Amino acid sequence: METQIQQLKESDDRSSFDCGVGSMNDWLRNIANQHQKKNLSRTYVATAPDNPRAIMGYYALAATSVETDGMPGAKLPRNVSAVLLARLAVDVKYQGQGLGEDLLMHALDTVLTTAEAVGVQCVVVDAIDQHAAAFYLRYGFEPFTATPLRLFLPVATIRQA
Repeated sequence: METQIQQLKESDDRSSFDCGVGSMNDWLRNIANQHQKKNLSRTYVATAPDNPRAIMGYYALAATSVETDGMPGAKLPRNVSAVLLARLAVDVKYQGQGLGEDLLMHALDTVLTTAEAVGVQCVVVDAIDQHAAAFYLRYGFEPFTATPLRLFLPVATIRQA
């Protein structure tokens, strides 16, 4: 499936997007553009070349910091800078076709670029449920020890991939 992934624009048709999860649809329709204008997050959308206004899937990134207490592995300062993968969703018409993976890979590439400019230790995601957590686990994310639906992926791991 051929797609283009780019930053959300005002002209993108957010109203027809449906991933099957109301809160994810509502966020894209009502909040994503506001957050982008206020520099709270950046939303990237996948569109088809023949219909560039229709959103097939999206993800959003935001800056954050995380406490390292629940992170297994190397000793780190108490808090580290991170990128929050705040949302990732695929329209029901395109689910099961690899678009979620494409969006995730694009997000991780964006994180690598950010890490070169600013210094970022990891990507963090709060999975909406066990099914979503299983998706991230397949790509090397690890759960925080006390919060299994909160997962992280070190930038060093992304660089090695």
